[in-house]
Amino acid sequence: MMYSEIADNLAKQLPKSEFQKLQNKTWHLGIFTEPCLSYMMDHKKTIESRFSKNKISPYNRITKDDIVIIKKSGGEVLGYFTIKKITFYDLTITNILSIKDKYEKELCVAEEFWGQKKNSQYATLIEIDSIVKLEPFKINKKGMQTWIILN
Repeated sequence: MMYSEIADNLAKQLPKSEFQKLQNKTWHLGIFTEPCLSYMMDHKKTIESRFSKNKISPYNRITKDDIVIIKKSGGEVLGYFTIKKITFYDLTITNILSIKDKYEKELCVAEEFWGQKKNSQYATLIEIDSIVKLEPFKINKKGMQTWIILN
C-alpha cells in the first residue's frame, strides 16, 4: 500500500526517465526527526545512521544502489536520496566512540545521542549521495517502525 502511494506521487512529480530509473531499485522508507531532518535536507548532514540492539533493517539489508524515501516523523514524505556508500558495524567489535570520533561532523547529532545509543550492538552508516526534494505528500503509514523496506 505505502509503496504504491509513494510510487504514484513520484510518477507525478518526476520526469518519466527519472522515475523509470527508480523503479529498478529497492526502496526504503526512512522516518526522520528534527533537527537531523532539516540538517539532511540542507546538505549539512551527509551521513544517516541507524543504531540498534538487534539486526533489524537497514542493518545488512540495504545496498549502494537503493533509494531512501525521506518521511518526517508524524508528517509527510519530503523527498528521497541516493546512496554513496554504506558501512555496517558490529559494535561488539567496533567501539561506538570510534564511530563518534570519525563521523561526528557528518552525522550532525547532539552529544546526548551517543549516550542514548551506548547499548546498541549494531550500526548502519549511510552516506548520502544526493537528495531530491519533492512536493510534500501524505502516505498511510501505521506503526512505530522507523525503517521499512518497501519493495
